[in-house]
Amino acid sequence: MSISLLTSSHHKKQGFSLLEVLITLVILSTGLMAMAKFQGQLIQSSALAKNRTIAINLAQDKIERLRSHDFALLAGGSDTINGAVQAGINEHYMRTWEITRSGTGATIEVTVEWDDYTSATGGVSENTSIQLVTQISSSSFMESARLIDP
Repeated sequence: MSISLLTSSHHKKQGFSLLEVLITLVILSTGLMAMAKFQGQLIQSSALAKNRTIAINLAQDKIERLRSHDFALLAGGSDTINGAVQAGINEHYMRTWEITRSGTGATIEVTVEWDDYTSATGGVSENTSIQLVTQISSSSFMESARLIDP
C-alpha cells in the first residue's frame, strides 16, 4: 500500500500545469513585444543619426569650399543634393548658405534641410535641419603666414 501511494504522489508532480504554461507564455510574449518595440526605435534612431551625419558633412563641405574661394567673390546661394548628385545619399537635402560681411571678415551660415520619413510621426514626412556657422577673414593664407612669422 505504501508503494502505490509513493508512485501516485510522484506521478502528480511530473510535468507542468496549464496555468504555469499560460503564465510563462504571457511573460515571454510581453518580453518579446518589448524587444520588438525597442528594435523599431533603434532603427528609427539609426536612420536619423545617418541623415544628420550626412547633413553635417554636406554643410562642412560647403564651408570648406567657400573658404577656398576668393573673399571678394563670396556670395550666398543654395543647391539640392540627392543620390543623382552624390553616391550613397537616399534623401533629398536642400543646402543654403548666407554670407554676412563685417569689416575684414565674414560670417558664413550654412543650413541643410531634409525630410525625415523615419520620425516618430508614424512615417509622415517631417522637415529637419541643421545649421553650421563660421567666421572667416579676408586675409589670404599667405597674408596670414606673414602675420604669424614676419
